Amino acid sequence: MTDLVGILITAAVLGSIYGLVAIGMSLVYGTLRILDMSQGSMVMLGMYVAWGVLVVAHWNPIFAIVLAFLATFVAGTVTELVSVQPLMNRKNNIDFEMVTFITTFAVAMVIENVVLEVYGPQQHNVTPVISGQINVYHGVNLPYQNLAMMVLSVALMGGLGFFLARTRWGMAIRAVAQNVDSARLMGVPVAKLYPLTMGLASALAGVGGVFLGAIYFAYPQAGELPLLLALIVVVFAGLGSLSGTIYAAYAIGLIQATCEVLIGTTWSLPILYGFIFVLIIVRPNGLMGKPTEARL
Repeated sequence: MTDLVGILITAAVLGSIYGLVAIGMSLVYGTLRILDMSQGSMVMLGMYVAWGVLVVAHWNPIFAIVLAFLATFVAGTVTELVSVQPLMNRKNNIDFEMVTFITTFAVAMVIENVVLEVYGPQQHNVTPVISGQINVYHGVNLPYQNLAMMVLSVALMGGLGFFLARTRWGMAIRAVAQNVDSARLMGVPVAKLYPLTMGLASALAGVGGVFLGAIYFAYPQAGELPLLLALIVVVFAGLGSLSGTIYAAYAIGLIQATCEVLIGTTWSLPILYGFIFVLIIVRPNGLMGKPTEARL
C-alpha cells in the first residue's frame, strides 16, 4: 500500500509539471503548426530567474514566479518575431515545419550560449519556493515544494483552458488554429496572435522552471531534459491536442513513477520509450491525435 501511495503521489507531481511545460508546445503546434524547440531554454531561463530572485536577491517566491512568467513571455515573443515571423510569407515555398524546427532550435542554442558566457557552466543551487513536507501515508512524505508545483501547474493549465474558451483573444487563437484563412477574413489579427501564442507558451514553461530549478539546478543545459520530456508528452498525446497533452502528461508521470518505485530510476526512460514506441505503432497519431490537422 505504501508503494501504491508513493507511485500515485509521484505520478501526480510529475504529470502536473510535464503537462505545464508540454501544453505550451501543443498550443504552439496547434496554432502555428510548428514544433517550438525553444521551450527547453525557456524552462532554463525560469530556473535562472528563480536563482536570481530566491538565492541572490532573497526576495519573496511570488516575485520569482511573476518575473519568470514575464521574462519568458517576452523571450518567447521575441523568439517568434525573429525565427518564425520572417518565414510566414514563404510558407508555400519552403518546408515550413522543418525550417521553423531548425530556427527555433537555433534560438535555443543562442540563449543557452549567452547564459553560458554570462554565468558560466557551473550549476547554481535554487532554493525551494517553499520548504518543509507533509506526511501523507506511513513513511510517504510530500514536500510542500512539490505540492505547490502541482497546485500551481493545475491552476495555470485550467487558466489556459479558460483563456482559450472564454476570452476574446483565446477564441481568436482557436479560430486561427481551426482555419487561418477564415480567421483572417473575419478580421482576426493573425500577425499579432502568433507572437502572443508563443509568448504565452514560453511563459508557462518559465514558471515550470522556477520549480524544476530546485530539482535539476540552474545551468545552461538544464532545459534539455524538460524539452525531451515535453516532446515525449506531445507525441504521446497527438500533436496539437491540448486535452490529450494533459492526459498524456499524467499517463507518462504514472509510467515513470511506477518504474522508479518498482524497478529503479535507471530503467524508467528506456521503459517509457518502449511504451511510446508501441503506442505509436498502434496509434500513429498519438493518444488523442487526428488523421487531419489537430484542432484546439
